[in-house]
Amino acid sequence: MLLAAGQGSRLRPLTAGLPKILVPVLGVAMLDRLVGHLARQGVDAFALNTHHLHAAVERHLAAARARGGWPPIRLYHEPTLLGTGGGIANVADFWGEAPLLVWNGDILAEVDLAALRAACAAAPAGAAPGDAARPLATLVVQDRPGDSRLLVDGRGRLCGIDSRRRSDRRLLVEPAGALRALAFHGISLLAPAFRPHLARPGSFDLIEALLDAVAAGGWVSTFDAGAAGAGSAYFGTTGSLAELRRLEAVLLARPALLAAWAAPGA
Repeated sequence: MLLAAGQGSRLRPLTAGLPKILVPVLGVAMLDRLVGHLARQGVDAFALNTHHLHAAVERHLAAARARGGWPPIRLYHEPTLLGTGGGIANVADFWGEAPLLVWNGDILAEVDLAALRAACAAAPAGAAPGDAARPLATLVVQDRPGDSRLLVDGRGRLCGIDSRRRSDRRLLVEPAGALRALAFHGISLLAPAFRPHLARPGSFDLIEALLDAVAAGGWVSTFDAGAAGAGSAYFGTTGSLAELRRLEAVLLARPALLAAWAAPGA
């Protein structure tokens, strides 16, 4: 699922006439780059939520289908924004009984999806008897700057949050080993067993449901994307105009990375 219903207020004036997911990155819509990259990593069907200027997304996809070479994409329009958690709950008919890859629509990051799938399928490292046999969710994290950090113990288990942006600092379970504060990529793999934690009314964020699951004794694992920095596992975003320009500069300087994020059929 691509989370793409945001207003894109920090990208104005670009988003005055474009939904955020269609903002061009070096002349190619972010949606096209996401779908092309993920399809080449084995994703064969997509759900996409919409809100702001949703008709533009519908026209864009109709044109893409006419050209051919695109995987199936199901749109879920939100007349009222449901938040990241509510948006995921809203695509239950798409999800089925397999883990659901969730990817924020403004994120371009180097993540080994095969390794992520293996981590989600594995028994949690150091889990005590009685713990869930498999993690409810596996979150992609990295040691990089950020106003919001997840508190992760030596087993890679989510234990709490330290977020200035959310004014929220909580340790929900006793950590095993050293506790690290890591930035969340906005990319996760959610097991079907996590769905009951999304069964709540109205608009809410995915992180709220994840922390509630941890507080209730659920096991939420993390997947380290690798060291950040020049030449290492890259993380970029189109979240703001400044971030978009930095992303474009990196892609121009790294031809292999740019090629990996080409549109379908390119």
